[in-house]
Amino acid sequence: MDLAAATHRPPVSVRSVARTLDLLIALEKADQPMGLSELARVVDIPKTTAQRLLSVLETRGFVQRERGLYQLGAGIVPLTGAFLARNSLSRAALPVLEEMTLISGETVSLQVRQDFDRVIIQRVHSPHPLGYTLNIGERLPLHLGASGQILMAAMPEDELLRFLERIPEIRLAGGEIRTREELLQRLQEARLQGLAVSLGERELGVVSLDAPVRGPGRSTIAAVSI
Repeated sequence: MDLAAATHRPPVSVRSVARTLDLLIALEKADQPMGLSELARVVDIPKTTAQRLLSVLETRGFVQRERGLYQLGAGIVPLTGAFLARNSLSRAALPVLEEMTLISGETVSLQVRQDFDRVIIQRVHSPHPLGYTLNIGERLPLHLGASGQILMAAMPEDELLRFLERIPEIRLAGGEIRTREELLQRLQEARLQGLAVSLGERELGVVSLDAPVRGPGRSTIAAVSI
């Protein structure tokens, strides 16, 4: 037995929690319901383990199963509502975002980094009939869009390099390829200027102007986007 590996291996209960959360995240990222085998493969756990954990989630309403396929259940919704009602950053930002939308006439959002993605935690939609629509809780790629540049610019260098190694290529909405060097240059400009601009990076025709939201010690805790 490898004693060193056993020493660093998380307790069984901790592994079960981590695997359960991985299953929920896999379902959240999926575009459609997933089968048991596919879920087990994505999360990289035995099929029997996935079935056991999904069964618990199903009884609590966090997962629902239809015709053998799994998707997130209604039990997730109250968690989102509780976050929006009680999260201090989201609550404090809402009146500011409303004022920004009133002034600009555009959709304004607040986004935070979650691992190697960015997530919308608050937004106010444009009053225009053809305004750009963003959904609270929507997960977007970190390497595309001005908000991503703001959040990436604040990442520790070693973490940033690990993230860049995971991206095979940076392809914009119009098909253009952005090199890693070009992205790093844009991140440096965002650090120096305190803002970032994107044009048609994730969706054609969409322009975004973004700035950092500072927390204690002037650290970037979120990005505000118009």
